[in-house]
Amino acid sequence: MGSRRYRSETPGEVNYPFCCIGVCLIIILQLCAAFNLDVENPTVYSGPNGSYFGYSVEFYLTNSSSVSVLIGAPKANTSQRNITEGGSVYYCPWSLGQSECHNIEFDNQGDRTVTLNNTDYQAEVKSHQWFGATVRSHGDTILACAPLYSWRTKEDMPQSDITGTCYLSVKNFTKFVEYAPCRTEFINEGGQGYCQGGFSADFTKVALPLSQVISAAKEEIIKAYYPGYFMQSVEGQIQTRQAQLKYDDSYRGKTFPLIILPLPLLSTHMGSYFGYAVATADINNDGMADLLVGAPMYMTRGSDSRLEEVGRMYVYLQRGPLDLEPTLNLTGTQVFGRFGSTIAALGDLNQDGYNDVAISCPFGGDDQQGLVLIYNGFAGGLRDTPSQVIAGQWASGTVPASFGFALRGAKDLDMNGYPDLIVGAFGVDKTVLYRSRPIVNTSASLTVYPTMINPEEKSCSVNNGNTTIPVEVQLDRLKHKQKGGVKRALFVDSQQTVLTRSVRVRNRERVCHDTKIYLRDDKEFRDKLSSIYISLNFSLDPQAAFDSHGLRPILNYQSTELIEQKAQILLDCGEDNICVPDLKLAVHGDRKEAYLGDDNSLTLTFNARNEGEGGAYEAELYVVLPPEADYSGIHSFSSFSLTCSYETENQTRYLSCDLGNPMKSGTSLWAGLRFTVPRLRDTRKTVQFELQIRSKNENNSHSEVVPYKLEVVVQANVILQGVSRPDKVFFPPPNWKVSKSPQVEQDIGPAVQHVYELVNKGPSGISHTVLQLSCPLSVQGQGLLYPLEISTEGPLNCTTNHSINYMQLKVSNQSLECLLMYDREKLFECLFLHITPLLGNLVVMTNSLPPPQVVTPVVWNKPDSQYSVPMWIIILAILAGLLLLALVIYVLYKLGFFKRSLPYGTAMEKAQLKPHATSEA
Repeated sequence: MGSRRYRSETPGEVNYPFCCIGVCLIIILQLCAAFNLDVENPTVYSGPNGSYFGYSVEFYLTNSSSVSVLIGAPKANTSQRNITEGGSVYYCPWSLGQSECHNIEFDNQGDRTVTLNNTDYQAEVKSHQWFGATVRSHGDTILACAPLYSWRTKEDMPQSDITGTCYLSVKNFTKFVEYAPCRTEFINEGGQGYCQGGFSADFTKVALPLSQVISAAKEEIIKAYYPGYFMQSVEGQIQTRQAQLKYDDSYRGKTFPLIILPLPLLSTHMGSYFGYAVATADINNDGMADLLVGAPMYMTRGSDSRLEEVGRMYVYLQRGPLDLEPTLNLTGTQVFGRFGSTIAALGDLNQDGYNDVAISCPFGGDDQQGLVLIYNGFAGGLRDTPSQVIAGQWASGTVPASFGFALRGAKDLDMNGYPDLIVGAFGVDKTVLYRSRPIVNTSASLTVYPTMINPEEKSCSVNNGNTTIPVEVQLDRLKHKQKGGVKRALFVDSQQTVLTRSVRVRNRERVCHDTKIYLRDDKEFRDKLSSIYISLNFSLDPQAAFDSHGLRPILNYQSTELIEQKAQILLDCGEDNICVPDLKLAVHGDRKEAYLGDDNSLTLTFNARNEGEGGAYEAELYVVLPPEADYSGIHSFSSFSLTCSYETENQTRYLSCDLGNPMKSGTSLWAGLRFTVPRLRDTRKTVQFELQIRSKNENNSHSEVVPYKLEVVVQANVILQGVSRPDKVFFPPPNWKVSKSPQVEQDIGPAVQHVYELVNKGPSGISHTVLQLSCPLSVQGQGLLYPLEISTEGPLNCTTNHSINYMQLKVSNQSLECLLMYDREKLFECLFLHITPLLGNLVVMTNSLPPPQVVTPVVWNKPDSQYSVPMWIIILAILAGLLLLALVIYVLYKLGFFKRSLPYGTAMEKAQLKPHATSEA
């Protein structure tokens, strides 16, 4: 009834004929720093194809207000003479909308030589040295390493040792210094073997993959460097003890005299690459750095009990100096995704006092495009669910994209107050910069008053007002449980179930917005019991302008964006507004049996009563139909008008009939439902209907289920009839002679056919019917009938306990033919003894008359005499007869028998016969 509106005399007011309730919305918005990477508008840097651009990444602080990006490309070609894929480092200054990169020339020379005894020897190999595999920065200083750089000693000739080397760029690319601590004197007997110096590094130490650690101050390296001089060590350099020469190239590793790691760091999983990635961050804000260790090849058992490589990251909280407590294991979910390959400390991104981390899964995701997962710290350590998952933009090709193989964070590139993240994807020669967007924390509340709606209050007035502001707020999803989807309440302002308002809220400002909803006429909906839910969900305006840094804020992912309140409809159920019905149901039908094969019309009459203290709301008669039955209509016995709907749910067919909303206390209803039961099966002896009264009341809502059963009966009207062909037999036939060796049926005697017909006029079908037939084959020890052949039509199968045509006579097609062999008058009878129709497990009831008899009378013919009369005697007898006849005629003639008298006598007599002449003539 939302369309019925009445004007009032007060401007701005509208009267509604039904009850209204008020809704107050209070919103408080607060802008704060929180982490959310802008994945929709990233900055993408591209390098030369095949250069592994993005294998390593780093932020570079050029001055106090400018941060750029450094990207290593260890397979890039350079301008160095005779060097193949020497590797390079690119400098990528950042500005909004630009992503250009420039090569940094750390080393512009080719392979250098050493002069010994006036002979020049090649001392190094720079091709394929992977320069740029490691890049780190500190202030205006950049450290770039080539871990596969090769150095030769005299004993190594012509081979070389992969010692590795590093270069420092100082004072913003104005000076370059080489530092290769694994190189030894050229004239020494042996070098460092596969030292690979610079495999990993930062600005306080250069770590070696063989676990030897070397550290030196960058000031001492710059001070000791001299162009053209192969520097091996500097003043104050510290390193762990080198192993014996025999262990060169063995990857056995060195000892740890300066670093002590406690027992928890020992990996219990062989081959998991425990320690491949290591990072430190104070994730629980206790003032001590915590340790995060990656094991990208960790394996776990899948659903089929097979080992699957998924990767894992271990979290150790530092409880005291070098006292590490294992607290959390994060296991990857992508098979062969290498979760934990890279771990990057991101700083306190959401300014909640706890540092956050990024973990890579470089071969995970769809098409192995790679994933980066963001985990937030909290007081207990690290949360076990990522707050954001970033997927790579490039699918894997011949070489996997390896998105996330390199990560770097904890620096604010665009100086907007929020830290950013760099992600390398060297397989496609790309590096992506994701900037953090500010997040809006929102506090909202929803108040509904009154919470009880009285349908008897038929009017209310509302003062309308509109406010337009860019933060969008929606009052949405008025929930309804009633069928048909009719909304019980509408917003006054919109006349719909949804009301959208825009609200402008300044930082830390409180805004309250009022609106009204009204209840429809209760005849328009059924659900009066369930609550009316008023829901508030809100979002930021997606069309809001970008800030000065080109970013839009978003809502905090932990914010509650949906708030619900509810109101109740006042019921006629006393002060507690709770109705407790007492539902009773009685059912009877007009038949107890159903015949197989018939339509079986059935009327079920029910009596529904509510004997409780309160009304039953949305009361319905619920009838579950058996598969054999169909609903055909309603049979009413009173003025009560019953409406029913036929529905199907999960292959269950049921009938739902409205009994009132509410079905008031003391109600007693009589009505009937008509069905047909046409689909009976011979495998079931009964079919059952189930009836129940159901309501939506919380208390005592249903009546007991009342079953109604029909017995399945087979009713068949079976008729048996037969005929004899011919209807009687004359025996013996003319000119018939007994044959001692009969060949055809005529040699035995006259043929007798019996044709039998079995008719079922229904309604039920029958099967497995047995017909027994008895005919006399002999009388007083002498043969009477010779069974010759049985012919059938239809699915019949006949058997007999006597041989049929045992003399193999030639026969014609007959229905049932027997030859009469007994030479005396006889009444030939064939009798149906009995019929036994069967149908599955059911007994067949038949209406057939007593079994009939098929009778064939036999008429006896007298045999001819042995003495026949000769023809001449017959002729003589005829002639004698003729002569005797002639003699008789002559005698009669002589006696005057043939003379005749005149009919009128004499002439006088003739005259007297004439008429008299009179005057009248």
